[in-house]
Amino acid sequence: MKILAVSNQKGGVGKTTTAVNLAAAFAISGKNVLLADFDPQGNAAAFLGLAHAPGAYTLLAAYLPALAALMPNKNEQIQAAVQASGRERLSLLPGSAETVTAQALIFTGAPDLTLVARAIREQFSRYDLVILDTAPSLGGILEMVLWAADDILVPVSCEAAGLEGAKQTIATLKALTAKGWPGRLAGLLPTFYDERTNERRIVLDEIRALFGDAVLSPIHEAAAVRELPANQLTIFEKLASEKSNRYALRAAQEFSGLAKNLLKG
Repeated sequence: MKILAVSNQKGGVGKTTTAVNLAAAFAISGKNVLLADFDPQGNAAAFLGLAHAPGAYTLLAAYLPALAALMPNKNEQIQAAVQASGRERLSLLPGSAETVTAQALIFTGAPDLTLVARAIREQFSRYDLVILDTAPSLGGILEMVLWAADDILVPVSCEAAGLEGAKQTIATLKALTAKGWPGRLAGLLPTFYDERTNERRIVLDEIRALFGDAVLSPIHEAAAVRELPANQLTIFEKLASEKSNRYALRAAQEFSGLAKNLLKG
């Protein structure tokens, strides 16, 4: 099993769009995939047309000493919290506002950075890939989620001020590495790129100047991508319903290519 976290400490960079479409691309390629949403907003469930539910909270609560005693059937409860997405080979552990409750409990004591890693590997070993969607900032939970990851992908917007969150996230990864985190940076993924716009070209050049070979091929700005959450579709479902939409085709190819590159790594 491989665990991939999608993270940026700034919102609005296309993090959930990246996580959902990557999970879909992996599933289409034949992998058995779990998308786990550790963001209290629960955007991954809404994106896939599913209900918000305390899935991530259930997993955390089962391993937090303050709550674990209240869950004598933790294995059954955790497995019951996993939702079928309606897409072949893709399941969801949804996020919800209850995740904040787990955050509060984590802050009452010294956080165990290995908690999420242990929970995922014990409960979800049947999956080939677990994709972790993270909140922009959740303190102890964010650190635990990142610690669980073998690889971390950092989406970074090609819009103005897009670099700040990426810098913060890279600093966090360096701090985790200093504490013994054994994972690696999978790369920085430029999002909302539009070569027709001077600002976007300049920002992409700045991203490449700062991070060099760690920068991956960009995901282009397109209405076909921006509309996906409201339409409750992955880019591959969008393309299936709009076969002549060249922007949907380009985006589908970009996410498929990204998935292939990440598997190689």
